[in-house]
Amino acid sequence: MHPIIEAARQAVDQAELYWNRAHSISVRYENYRLQQVTENDVSETSLRVIKDGKIGSAYAVFPDQEGFLDNAVIGSKYGDPVQYSFADAADYPALDSYDASAANLTSADLIGMCEDIKTKIQSKLPDVALGIGAGLEATELSVQTTRGADAASKSTNVGYYFGAPFKGAGIGVYKFASGVRTPAIDDALINEFVEWYNWGNATSTPSTGRLPVILAPEAAFLMMMPFLSGVRGEAIWKKTSPLTERLGEQILSEKITIRENPTLAGSTDARAFDDEGIPCAPSTLVDRGVLKDFLFDLRFGAAMDRPSTGNGFKRTMFGSGNETATNPWFCCPTVDPGDTPWQDMIKGLDEGLLITNGMGFHSGNYPQGQFAVQAVGFHIVNGQVVGRLDKTMISGNIYEDCKKIAALSSEVGPCSGFLPIGTAPYIMIDSLQVAGK
Repeated sequence: MHPIIEAARQAVDQAELYWNRAHSISVRYENYRLQQVTENDVSETSLRVIKDGKIGSAYAVFPDQEGFLDNAVIGSKYGDPVQYSFADAADYPALDSYDASAANLTSADLIGMCEDIKTKIQSKLPDVALGIGAGLEATELSVQTTRGADAASKSTNVGYYFGAPFKGAGIGVYKFASGVRTPAIDDALINEFVEWYNWGNATSTPSTGRLPVILAPEAAFLMMMPFLSGVRGEAIWKKTSPLTERLGEQILSEKITIRENPTLAGSTDARAFDDEGIPCAPSTLVDRGVLKDFLFDLRFGAAMDRPSTGNGFKRTMFGSGNETATNPWFCCPTVDPGDTPWQDMIKGLDEGLLITNGMGFHSGNYPQGQFAVQAVGFHIVNGQVVGRLDKTMISGNIYEDCKKIAALSSEVGPCSGFLPIGTAPYIMIDSLQVAGK
């Protein structure tokens, strides 16, 4: 145990030490030219204490910073009463989350990745304003408590991205890949980027009304973020969630199964324990459309007389970090695939939309399952993509519109956006409200 935990035993009733250390390198290209290389080493730590039934917190760069414990104790005098205890000793699942060769990559290695991508794309799209980037993050995280929790992990995250805005537009096509180990430069991903970019050479505005909509994996957050808001323990406790009294009910299409998959193999966001030192474990939140469970951290689990589900993370939609309060949050959400090739979905539509993103999502009433966004993606007519969407809005309510799912693709891709990286298929919704012509 760190010495500050031993010191805390003499000063407070309970204490929890969170310490995150990260080494990162990033490389960025613009217009096929190297623009920036950065390298950082970061340490951040937080200390929570419970004294006389009240909680206090302090933040520092290193745990041995002078006055760290004293500041947390002082904070507890003015803190909120708490009805829970910090994490106990536990066994944690073993994860394949660290690769020594990845941790030892240099900026020259990352530049080499970008040059490889540049070579493969420049011959196909020489005139686009291509952006390329590559990065490495090697992290050491530990959570210790006076109740015996002693969680520690090492992880590596190596990834690259590339993309370009459409000419004369503020939107474009962007692709990425990441892994615990250095991911190969995926020719299929590059070919998909080129195909999608060429689709966007023309613009098209769909009809106004209800139309079939295909959510690409990178746009699955339009369904998943409202769902997350609905299953978070805080919203359940406050009774602001539309799912508060609906355990065991059909809330989505029977084609939809959603899992919380924190130990997801290959995900750079996989975790053996949450930011409170509670073990993470896979669970099924929606089974063939039926709501099965909620997500809890220590605070809201205690308020609902439930144990933490290992979902206490220092995250919100708009940020994360050492000074962010823990909240019930996804780790690696996944949507089970179906059996339809995603390109067959397109071929079967008289008119519809393929959505790759949605602008303005954060300002919608997503806690109640609703979204209304500027649609980013492509217009489909007679089974063919005819151009990128122009002057198009889509809106819906997942608890109404996602009860009618036409198909799920057999292929899956990264589901991220505002979320930790999980996976999702292409999701074909029978219809959403579209504002176009």
